Amino acid sequence: MDISRFNISQLRIEEWFRFHTEFWGLATQCGVEVLDIIRLFSPYETLYKEADGLLEILRKSFITVDTASADRLRGRLFRGLRDAAKSFQYVLDEAKQAAGIKVNAVIRKYSNSISKGARGEKTAAIDNLLQDLTQVEGGIDLSAEIQLLGLGTWVTDLAAANTAYKETLSERVEESTSRPDTGRLRQVRSDMDRYYRNMINTIDARLLAIDISPANEEEETPSGPVEDRDAQPSTPDEKIIHFAKALNTYIAYYKSLLKGRQTRGGKKDPEEDDSPKEDI
Repeated sequence: MDISRFNISQLRIEEWFRFHTEFWGLATQCGVEVLDIIRLFSPYETLYKEADGLLEILRKSFITVDTASADRLRGRLFRGLRDAAKSFQYVLDEAKQAAGIKVNAVIRKYSNSISKGARGEKTAAIDNLLQDLTQVEGGIDLSAEIQLLGLGTWVTDLAAANTAYKETLSERVEESTSRPDTGRLRQVRSDMDRYYRNMINTIDARLLAIDISPANEEEETPSGPVEDRDAQPSTPDEKIIHFAKALNTYIAYYKSLLKGRQTRGGKKDPEEDDSPKEDI
């Protein structure tokens, strides 16, 4: 297997940073030593933290009443969804109890980031939660459980509030990044993408070695969206495979987002990242 490629440069600035936040989180969780990207990850992480600081300055410049209100609303809706799902763990109906346990387990995965994370982390976590609870490519898809429990309105309202927040903020931030005084942010973005591509090249080389190893010729790694994301890999090879599958899930979401945007604009979406595969 290998890691999917896509044109990161086509993402809007907030989407771009959310994607890098997800990559950074997965790499940290897996272990940069395991992925063999220590040399590249160290300067990348420095740039990531700088980008976070630069974007936070821009965000604070554009926090309006509407933005703050949308942020508070999505927080309330998440807590409502969380509490409603949690209550179904104790009902007598066994089918609803099982569904409640599954939905609550997924919600708990993102609860800390949504409740305590910075705005960018919170937005990414809500996006990922909604992806898992609905029929979205790359998600776990608990839509049947959501329907059984009657939680569809909570999910729909949370998605609407999250979209409203992103729209009130990202358009202004996106517009402001073209100003001459944001040149540093554009440079950081370019450098981070370059480090990311080189790290992916390194990880793909590790994946190729795993694919052709004698042990993997005899026994295939089990697959499946729920198992992949909930499994606890133990060996270095298992951790790398788990990382790659999780990252490809995120990439599928962003490729779908870009494809939809390009379709609405009457343009063909480039599937692959056509940037040169360079070494640093």
